[in-house]
Amino acid sequence: MQKTVLTKAVAVALATLGASAAFAQSSMTIYGNVDAALDNVHKASGSSITGAAAAASTVTRVSPSISSQNALGFKGTEDIGGGYKASFILEGQFNTDTGVQGGQDTRMWGRQSYVGLATPVGELRIGRQYAPIFYAFATSSVESIGAADLMASGLVVNNLQVRQDNQISYWIKAGDLTGALSYSPNGGVSNKVNALRNGTGGSSTSGQIIGGVSAGDENNTGRGKSYGLYLNYAVDPALSIMGGYHSNKFGDAILISTTGTTLASMDKYIGYTLGGKYTVPGMGTVIGTNFLQGNFTNDPGSMIGPKVQVLTFGVKHPIDQFAVGVEGVYSRFTNFTKGKDRGLMFAGDYNLSKRTRVYARAGAIKDTGGETAATDSGAVNVIGGPLPVLTTFGSTETPFFAGGSANVNAWTRVFAVGVRHQF
Repeated sequence: MQKTVLTKAVAVALATLGASAAFAQSSMTIYGNVDAALDNVHKASGSSITGAAAAASTVTRVSPSISSQNALGFKGTEDIGGGYKASFILEGQFNTDTGVQGGQDTRMWGRQSYVGLATPVGELRIGRQYAPIFYAFATSSVESIGAADLMASGLVVNNLQVRQDNQISYWIKAGDLTGALSYSPNGGVSNKVNALRNGTGGSSTSGQIIGGVSAGDENNTGRGKSYGLYLNYAVDPALSIMGGYHSNKFGDAILISTTGTTLASMDKYIGYTLGGKYTVPGMGTVIGTNFLQGNFTNDPGSMIGPKVQVLTFGVKHPIDQFAVGVEGVYSRFTNFTKGKDRGLMFAGDYNLSKRTRVYARAGAIKDTGGETAATDSGAVNVIGGPLPVLTTFGSTETPFFAGGSANVNAWTRVFAVGVRHQF
């Protein structure tokens, strides 16, 4: 089986941890991934999160990043002697359907942009980076965190659990244990939070999605302050156990609707995840699972802070040039609306070469709306499971069905066939 882009991304992140090894004097590598598919997304009739009727809809599209995220990156290293090494990564994203910069609100280097210094005892990195908890999902998934990867469903706080502005991280590797700690003075929270994005009216004035292009402006309010932890222990060559911790401060941010109605005053979010991945010896079958417990805390007197649980599993089995797999997800609010989402995704790949594959994805998710929950505005109450609610609130970043979202109390299904090439 060829390396996935996700595997490459993780390898890039870990590449400089063995600083005492021999390296060339200096080097630079260009790498990337191009993924495009024809997909069909159908949403059955249901409702919006406010209970308004939502009609059934079907759309057929050319979509990017279904099996893995598109990327173009530059990475460089220089061995400066004595067990020290300097490094950098500049990595952006693009949409294959239109050719424009895609994801991360059209930032040129929105995926990663940092400089690092490795020492004999670890590596310091400064700049825009993946959040440590992201690696717990990336290393436990049997897929590649594309739009059809249900094992990424626990990434419920947009950029702050995926990528962060203004991050300082420290990485260590000690035997079979790999770990990272991070801090950001503002990982990407604006003073107003909603589902608007750059190009669709999002700004610090009208509000924007968590992690929006100007959301990481540093200030003296403590808004957006984030901490993270990632640990991965290789029990043996076939089994790894990983976990992550994430905390971010919303500070004085308010959650508002796209029309400007105040929904809640936000305080903070804390999330924990635990996962594992096992490769069956002699078969190559990969089995993965992860679990998230996430708690939103709102200011006193505001709406109830939702508590989220997400459990996923995945299996993928190679058959010569083919690979087949299935993923499942179960997520719920344990308070708030007590809504739920359940889904399955089936995968099939055929490797034409070491770098190129064709693939198919077919899956569905069912939302159960649960109870009505109050917001700070007496005129607005909400229902729904984590998927439609957190997408509407501007909390979810990882694209579900390439932006397909879901209606409340309804099925959403997707079918996609595509091609992906890595370089």
